[in-house]
Amino acid sequence: MKAIRIHQFGPSEDVLQYEDVSVPEPKAGEVLIKVEAASLNRADLSLRKGAYRISPDQLPVIPGREFAGTVEKLGTSVNEFKVGQRVVAYPSLGGYAEYAVAKTAEVRPVPDGVTSAQAAALPTAFLTAWFGLKTDGSLRTREWLLVQGGSSGVGTAAIQIAKHWDAKLIATTGSEEKARRLRKLGADVTIDVSQNDFLQEAMRATDNRGVDVVLEMIGGEVYQKSLQALAPGGRLVSIGGAFGAIPDAPPALTEGRKATRFSITNYLKAKPDDFKQLDEILKLVAEKKFQVVIGKSFALAETRAAQRYLEGREHFGKVMLTM
Repeated sequence: MKAIRIHQFGPSEDVLQYEDVSVPEPKAGEVLIKVEAASLNRADLSLRKGAYRISPDQLPVIPGREFAGTVEKLGTSVNEFKVGQRVVAYPSLGGYAEYAVAKTAEVRPVPDGVTSAQAAALPTAFLTAWFGLKTDGSLRTREWLLVQGGSSGVGTAAIQIAKHWDAKLIATTGSEEKARRLRKLGADVTIDVSQNDFLQEAMRATDNRGVDVVLEMIGGEVYQKSLQALAPGGRLVSIGGAFGAIPDAPPALTEGRKATRFSITNYLKAKPDDFKQLDEILKLVAEKKFQVVIGKSFALAETRAAQRYLEGREHFGKVMLTM
């Protein structure tokens, strides 16, 4: 089969090697999946650079933490899936390939009405937004949510989830065209940060009270100014600093405000059964109540170009690989 492998870490996408490898064999409790679509994530960029959960002695590896396709073969002791069934998987590695294995606990069935590309785009973005806003954010009906980086995969998911919960939405993005698309997704207020200061605009939108929750993924100055946007009792949920540093320890805040760091990987390690929340999200997609926003798709052989595109910050929604 064809796959993308990393033999050595490096800042350039040139370390991604498109090559022939053996089809993996599912072990007990695993399924082999014929991959039809895989999603790119910023964690993949960190993995390529040697900054994400993999040490040099574990190389070579096939990146790709989420993918969808059909079950090709069952390992022993697998009863909950069958050959030919459409599924989405969320292991930590393996998705940049024509075939991949996953443990059954990392796999969910894909309902009719949801494509493989849609399914593969869901786990990281929608589960991060869902549990980040629900647990650390404690987002409630009619509260104000500020989504930083609204045009990202997590951002487009968070907007829809928050509207599903009847919250009020402010979303930042980098152009008026992206802002227009975010309003169509459900954002009540959009801020083009290439033209406006988001802190001033967020305070204006909330009559100078501030927002109840911030979902922040950019880091640096954006993180620091997001703290200033919090109303008394407000909660900032950081899911990583894609373009700037975030504090190792959350800062101490006043008037009941708090800041936390949220990782869906760590969350699901602690509560693996919550991965089944993906079933409800898939159902809402099938019912067309949630829209899966896919910005651009690339062939597996074009993975270098796909990662370069993701790193360039021009995308809207998810960037995908198709087999």
